[in-house]
This record gives sequence, structure tokens and C-alpha cells, in this order.
Amino acid sequence: MSFAAAPADNVPLQNQLYGMSKLSIPERSQESFLNKVQSILRNELDPHSEALANILAADYYIHTNEPLRAREHLNIAKPLVNTVDTSSLYQEYNYVLMLVLRTEGNLNDAKFTADALYRDVRESWPDNKLSDIVLERAYINSYLYRYQESFELMELALAHAYESNDPFQLVETYNVFAILYGSLNDHPSSIDYLKKAIEIMEANPQYTQNTYLYVNLADSYRASEDFDQANSYLDKSFQIAKDTNDVSLKAYAHQVRGRLLVDQEDYESALNHILTSQELHKQVGEELFSFEIHTELTRIYLELDQLDKAKQHLRLAKEYAQQLGSQDTHYINRLESELFYEDGSFEQAYELLNESYTQYRKQFNDNLTYVSNLSREQLDQERLVFENKLLEQENKLNSQYVEESRKYSYLLWVLILLLLSVIAIALWIMLRYRSLAKANHQMAFTDNLTKMPNRRHVFRTLELQHKASGPGRKTYSVILFDIDFFKSINDRFGHNIGDKVIQSTRDICEAVLRDTDTIGRIGGEEFLILLPDTELKAAYNIAERLREYFETYNFEDIAPGLTVTSSFGVTEYLPEDETLDLVVNRADRLLYKAKNEGRNQVMASFA
Repeated sequence: MSFAAAPADNVPLQNQLYGMSKLSIPERSQESFLNKVQSILRNELDPHSEALANILAADYYIHTNEPLRAREHLNIAKPLVNTVDTSSLYQEYNYVLMLVLRTEGNLNDAKFTADALYRDVRESWPDNKLSDIVLERAYINSYLYRYQESFELMELALAHAYESNDPFQLVETYNVFAILYGSLNDHPSSIDYLKKAIEIMEANPQYTQNTYLYVNLADSYRASEDFDQANSYLDKSFQIAKDTNDVSLKAYAHQVRGRLLVDQEDYESALNHILTSQELHKQVGEELFSFEIHTELTRIYLELDQLDKAKQHLRLAKEYAQQLGSQDTHYINRLESELFYEDGSFEQAYELLNESYTQYRKQFNDNLTYVSNLSREQLDQERLVFENKLLEQENKLNSQYVEESRKYSYLLWVLILLLLSVIAIALWIMLRYRSLAKANHQMAFTDNLTKMPNRRHVFRTLELQHKASGPGRKTYSVILFDIDFFKSINDRFGHNIGDKVIQSTRDICEAVLRDTDTIGRIGGEEFLILLPDTELKAAYNIAERLREYFETYNFEDIAPGLTVTSSFGVTEYLPEDETLDLVVNRADRLLYKAKNEGRNQVMASFA
């Protein structure tokens, strides 16, 4: 293509277009934004402006779930971008390209593009777009089973979201957190993140818009077997899809409805929804979910005893898995094992099922040990704002102490030259500074509210205990517990009463625990107890005594009508526990089980 007769560069127009590219995603998703871009494209443009205007049109379409139209505009822009050969233009092109590639299912190319783009622009682009790139990288990595890398990126995405002061980016960050935890089967955390995202979105309707939140929440409730809630949010999603004419949302809602019906063993109805979802995904050019669609159809046809169709869709699922670079081979092997079983090939069925189990354990254990406590830390972030402010004040106070010590040092040198008596003053200053340093060290390992050991202290003690344990040596047990319905206590009685409830935990535990035991507050209303030289049965009895103590403790003295219960997860160190994370993660899962099965109970890992 030749641009010999093209107009000269229109720098003011280019600056205007680059300014439009820095708007927030909700602003770039407005029809008025597209109208403005289209009005510019109707004019005779220089190559740079024409390329950038087409990129912005593609940006609009990809964020309004029309990937085919986004790809059309990128194809127009690509030769222009290559001709202009300017880094800023390549960056804008690659930003939209990574989104289109991911939607098309080309995950490895999308990951390469996103990683390279972030390295190029992290010092120059605004936080809202940097957050978007990091979220995209985390989302892609989750599909590639790189969960640890995903969670490391989410820490960075959250920082960019807060720096951008953009509610939409915070909503998107919580949404991706929910997707990650859902992928790891931690559905309570996924539900909590989605509720938080929806709360922010509904409080800022003029700044945020994510139509997928409700269908994601429906899928999380489905996975938690709360089918009534799942149906309720799916109904809301279908209504939003109808009101906004969002074909992609409608496709995803049909897909989740199909999953829900499979869980309820209504396979004929599920088949209709999944096939409808498949057609709608094809209509908009969405290929990312093709692997899931074909595995779901394989499952349904298996249940309907239509084995030929099941085999056909399993073959297509394998092809899409290879295209995606997916490591989800454990589920494919499991489906293929069931097909072999139905065909009477029992030996092959057993081998594939065993391989599937081995792959599943490797993929998920490698990641679950990394994120065993991360969920709780992130979810408590908002509730611990007050403590964070206290920490800021402590840091300021420490800075003041350092400044004072410098002043004392200068004074010391001056007075030494004047009077021998200054030596006594200097010793006094040194002792005072040493006392302050000791106090600061103590503060670093003490929880401000309860004056018990904090998270850092208790996990350091637990790490030392774990290193001292092993086959033929010391054992230990761990109790994780938290206060039931603590948010409702804060809502009904106020945060001041909530703080007093947490402070009462110290008195309750001191009445039950031994001098050798260690208890620490590790976040919000959650506590960890280390019981050295204690086997599981004894640890269970201690936890049960604590539970009874909570249930019978006189909280009326704090607030009339106040009753408090707690839930407990108890586990013992096992010889095969190579890392501390395995022990803590087991206790954490037992705590979740106690809460999910009614609260005010103790769950232990008895064989």
C-alpha cells in the first residue's frame, strides 16, 4: 500500500486521539465515543491518524463484546501501523491486539503480547490502562494454570487500581480475583469477591459497568450447590443481556444455565442451553470458551448414552485445548476414561482415570499451597483500614523518633565540647532511644487491637515448630478459627462493639490454652493457635472447649442481646507434610467446611 499522496501528519488530531485512548474503559465503551471515532474516520486522514482511529474503533468493539468487528478494524490498522513505524502507535495497537487474541483463544500469543506491552509502557501509561494490562495477563495465566504468577500479578493490578482512583478498575480486579479462586475451587472466596465488586459497581453506576459479574456470581453459587441463588442471578443476567442486546453475555448465561441443569441431572434441557451458547459464541467470534463448550457437550452426551457424539466433541475439545495451550488434560483424560469404560475397555479406562487423578493433584496442589492464606488477607483489606491507619501513624511516630535521635546526637557533640556533665545526658538519650527501639520491635510483632501476637509473629513461630518436626520427632497441631457472622455484629452493634468482641477472644483463649501454646490474630476476626507436642485428638478437645466457652461467654456485658459463636478447623502435622503451607491449608479448608455446614462447630482431619 502506498501513502505517497496521503495528507501530511495532523499532529493536533493525533494528540486528540491519543488523549481519547487514555480514557477509562467505561468512557471508551460509550456509543458517543464510537460516534466520535467514526466521524473522524469519515475524513481524509494521514496514515498515523487513520491507524489510531481504527485502533480506537477496535478498542470500543472489543470492550463491548464484538470481537469480530474489533478484528476488522485491527486488520485495517495493521499495514498503516507498520508504515508509520512509531512506538506509541505499536503500543496502542498491541493493547487491543492482546484482548482480541485472548478472545480468539490464541492464549500464548496473547500472553506474549501482553507481557511485552507492559514492559514497554509501565513507566509512561496511566494506571487505569496499566491495571487493565496486568489483569489481562493474570486472566490469561489462569487459563494456562499458572496460578502463582496470576496471584503475583493481581497484587500489582490492585496497586494500579488504587492508584488510578478508578472504581471500574477496582471492580475488574475483584472480578479477576473471583475467577482465580473459582478456578481453584475456593468458591466462598470467589463469591465474596464478586459481591464486593457488585457493591462497588452498584454504588458507582456512572463509572463502572461489568455485565458479567452477575453471571459469574451465578456460576460460583452453582459450584457451591446453592441452586436457588444461582438461578436468581442467572435470571438477572438474562434480563441485562436482553436490555443491552449483549450477545456475549447471553451466550455465557446460557452456558452457565446448562452447567446448572447438568448439576441437577436435567441433561436434555442442559443440552439445549449449551448448544444455544455455542451458536451465540460463534455469532460474535468468541472462541475462548470453545474448549469448555465441547467438554460440557461430551459430558452431556455421555449421560444421554450418545457415545458417538460424546467422542466427536471430546476430539474437538482436545483440538481446542492444544490451540489454547491449556494444561487441562486431567479433565479430558477423565472424560475419555468414562468413554472407554462405556465401551468395555476397562484397563484403558483405569489407566486414564489414574493419570487424570495424578495430573489433577499436581496442578492444584502446586497452586493451592501458594494461595492458602492469600484470600483471607485480601478480603480483610477493607475491614482493616482502621488498623492500616494506625500503622501509618506508627510509621510517622517512628520517623519522629529518628529525627529526635538526630537532634540529640547533634546536641551531644556540642555539649561534649562544653561540659563533662554532658556524658550523663548522652547516656540518658542512648538508653531512651534503645528503649524506644525495643518498644518498636515489640510493636512490629504485636496485634494493635488484641495485644496478642500478630500474623508475622505466629507464622514465624509456626515455621520454627514445623522445622523441628518430622518422622520420629515432635508433632504439633494447628487450630484455625474465626468469629461467626462477625460482619453482622459490626452492622448491628457498631465497629466499637466488634472490636471489643475481638478483644474478648484473648480472655476466652487464656482460660483454655496452655502456657506452651501460641495464639495469634492473623487477620480480621480470624485466629491461629499452635499446639506443640499435641496430637489431633487432644487438639480437637481444646478446640471444642474453646467453642463451648465462646457459646456460653457472657457477651451481654459488652452489648445487650449480643451472643457470639465461632467455627474451628483442626489438623495435626503429618510426616508427609513437606511444607508448612500443606498443614495450614488443610486447617483452612476444615474451617471453611465448618462454616459452610452451619458454623459453631469444630471440624478436624481425623482419618
